[in-house]
Amino acid sequence: MQSDSYRSRMNGLAVTTSAGFFGANLFIGTSMGAYWLTLPPVDFVAEFFPQFSNFLYTIMPLFLAMLVGLVLSARLDWHIAPARRNWMISLWLYLGLSLITILYHMPLNVQLAAAVGSPIGDVLALYKAIALVGPVTEENATTIRLIWLLGHIPRVLITLAIPVYALRAMRARSA
Repeated sequence: MQSDSYRSRMNGLAVTTSAGFFGANLFIGTSMGAYWLTLPPVDFVAEFFPQFSNFLYTIMPLFLAMLVGLVLSARLDWHIAPARRNWMISLWLYLGLSLITILYHMPLNVQLAAAVGSPIGDVLALYKAIALVGPVTEENATTIRLIWLLGHIPRVLITLAIPVYALRAMRARSA
């Protein structure tokens, strides 16, 4: 049996990282999205990947730590059915978020990286193969920007739901 302080730390890790991840996604979608929409399409293509690379240093640690917090918290509350249900919903949402990232956004990100000559475009060629669009050009840059931003909306909503269900799990355990 784990101590209450360990449980509190794991719950805190799950809630703070998932809420932080939501905040980061909201910032990218709203603030950066609004900024990118003001740019000419060619400038968006030139600026997107260097800016995305900077976001990655903040988002990836949150994303990975969130998984650790969710899994360990779920494990601690596995014997309490209402809490387990909410932790499992959080984990399913995390999986959905991961699939959107891997199958939708990463291919677009790699196409945008290739458009500015980043070696990431070559290293992650698999993502170019599964991308919804072909190479980024001046003609399709507006469309690429739009589908990237529209695809970000479900990410923001999912990342909002994860800490909500984590908090519900904690409340269910207490009840």
